[in-house]
Amino acid sequence: MNWKLASIPSVLRPALEERLARLDERGGLAGVPDESGVADALPLVWACSDFVADACLRDRELLPWLFAGRRLDTPQGLADFERDLESAVVPSGTDDAAFMDALRRFRRRHLVRIAWRDLAGLADVDTVLRELSLLADVCIRAACRYAGAALTARHGAPRGSDGAPLDLLVLAMGKLGGGELNFSSDIDLVFLFPEHGETGGARPLEHEEYFARLGRRVAQLLGSVTAEGFVYRVDLRLRPFGDSGPAIVSFDAFEDYLQQHGRDWERYAYVKARPVVGGERFDELYRNVLRPFVYRRYLDFSVFESLREMKELISREVERRELQGNVKLGPGGIREIEFIVQAYQLIRGGGDPRLQTRSLLTALPLLEGKKLLSATAVEELGDSYRFLRRVENRLQERNDEQTHELPQDEAGRARLAFAMGEPGWPDLESQVARHRERVSGHFRRLLFGPAEPAVSADAVRALETILEPGPDESRLESLRGVGLHDPAAILERLDLLRDSGYLRRLDETGRRRLQTLLPRLLQAISGDDHEAIVLSRLLHVIVRIAGRTVYLALLNENKAARQRLVELCTQSQFLADQVAAFPLLLDELLDERLFESTP
Repeated sequence: MNWKLASIPSVLRPALEERLARLDERGGLAGVPDESGVADALPLVWACSDFVADACLRDRELLPWLFAGRRLDTPQGLADFERDLESAVVPSGTDDAAFMDALRRFRRRHLVRIAWRDLAGLADVDTVLRELSLLADVCIRAACRYAGAALTARHGAPRGSDGAPLDLLVLAMGKLGGGELNFSSDIDLVFLFPEHGETGGARPLEHEEYFARLGRRVAQLLGSVTAEGFVYRVDLRLRPFGDSGPAIVSFDAFEDYLQQHGRDWERYAYVKARPVVGGERFDELYRNVLRPFVYRRYLDFSVFESLREMKELISREVERRELQGNVKLGPGGIREIEFIVQAYQLIRGGGDPRLQTRSLLTALPLLEGKKLLSATAVEELGDSYRFLRRVENRLQERNDEQTHELPQDEAGRARLAFAMGEPGWPDLESQVARHRERVSGHFRRLLFGPAEPAVSADAVRALETILEPGPDESRLESLRGVGLHDPAAILERLDLLRDSGYLRRLDETGRRRLQTLLPRLLQAISGDDHEAIVLSRLLHVIVRIAGRTVYLALLNENKAARQRLVELCTQSQFLADQVAAFPLLLDELLDERLFESTP
C-alpha cells in the first residue's frame, strides 16, 4: 500500500516503515471500511506510539474492531464500556487464566482506541482522562464480580445484621478517584467492608477474612503479568497504617483510625476518594466519617502547618537534579498544580461545599474570587495542567509505560514533538519551559507559605528562658531585649501561666504552637502603657482555649487576626472575657470589618 509518510519526521520513518511492511504482508487494511480514513491517520498514530502499532500487528481483529461501529468517532460512556466488557470477558466459573487474559485484551483494545483518538486529534485531554478512568472502573468491577462469585460459591455470601447482602467497598484514590487517570498509571485503591459477621455457606468465613481474600484476589487479577500483560498495577499503601496495616478494615475500624490516627496528609489524599465498587453504602460513610475528617466546618488554620511542610518537602524534592526532566514531579510539574488546588480545597472546602469535589478541573475555576487565586492564575494553571497532562499521556502512549521523563534521545524528542503537534523539539521544549515556569511561580506564591518569619531572635530567646526555670535576672534581660517596659510584671504573669498546669495539659502540637505564638504576642504588646494588663487578658484567652489548639494555629497563621485580638484585649477586659468564654468569637477576628464599620 502507498502510505503517506511525508509528514513523518525522518528519524521515525525506518521503524514505522518496517511495521507498515509487516501490516502489508498480512493483508494491509482488509476488513477496514474504505471510508474510515485510516490510511491517512495510521502512519501518524503508529509513528507516535509503538504500543498502538504493536498491538494492531499482534491482534488481527483490532483494526477492523476500531473502525467498526464508529468507535473512534465519539467518546465512550460507562454503558458503552460495560456492554463491550460483557461480550469480551468470559464469565465467572471458567478458567482463571482465560478470564485474566480476556480482561487484559479488553483493556489493551480500549487503550489503543483512546490513544488513537488522542494522537489523531479526535479527543481533547479532558475526554481522554475521563475515558481512561472509566476503563479502569469497569476493569476493577469485573475483577470484583469474578473474584466475589468464586468466593461466594465456596464460602457463602456475606450478609449484614439486617440480612441484606454486603459488598466490598473499593475506594479509588489519586487521579483515578478524581476521574483524571493518566494513560499508563498505577491505581491507588483502599478496600473496606461494612460490618463484621460470618458468611452463610457450608464453609463459612468471618467477614474480615472473606473480604481480605476478595481484596487480595482482585489485586492479583488486575496486577499479575500473563502472556497478555497486566491490567493495572494496584497500590494499596494509602490504606490505614499503610504497608504495616491490614489489607482491609471495617467501616468502624476505618472511622476509629481517622479519628485517632488520621494525619493531615491523609486528609489531603482523601479529597480524591471515590467509590468504584460498593457505592451504595458509601454515602453514609462519606457523610458521617470522611467528609468531617477531610473538610472542617470553619476556616482550617490547623492544616496550614502540615501543608507548609508538604510544600517544603515538594520544593526540596524538585531541587534534585534527576527530577529536572520530570513533568509530574519536577519543578513546575503536575504535582505542584495538584497541590495548589487540593490545599485550597482543604482550607476552604468546609465552608464552601462546592469545593468538595474530587476533580481538579472542576475545583480549579471555583477558587477564583475567594481571595485565593486570581482569574489569571486560574486560567494559567488550567492551561498548564491540560498541557502537561497531554505531554504525560503522549510520553506514556509511546509504549504503555509509566514514565514522566522528557526524552533525551533524538528519536524520542522528535516523536514527542510530533505527537504534540510542534514543528520540532526546540519549539516543544520552549512550550514546556514556559508552562513549568509559570506553575512554579504560582506554587511559590501560595497563600499559606512561606511561614511567617520569627519575630526576632530576642523574642525567641525570651520564650525559651521564660517558660523554663532559670535565673530571674537573665529572664528579665531577655524581656527587656524584646522592648517590654515592665519586664518584672510580665515575668510574674508568665510564671503564673507556667505553674497553672496549662502547659502540662498541652500535647506536643499545642506546645509547639504556643512556643511560636508567645514571642509574637510579647512583641505586639511591647510599648503599651498597660502591657502587663494586656498580657493577662491575652493569657486568660489562651488558657480558656487550651483544648482547642486549632485556635493557636489560627493566631499564628493569621497576623491580622492576632493583631485584632491584641487590640481587643487592649481596649476592654469585658471583650477579652467574652472571647475567653466563647472561643468561636475568634473566627470573627478574621473579618476585616470588625473594627472598621458599625455592626
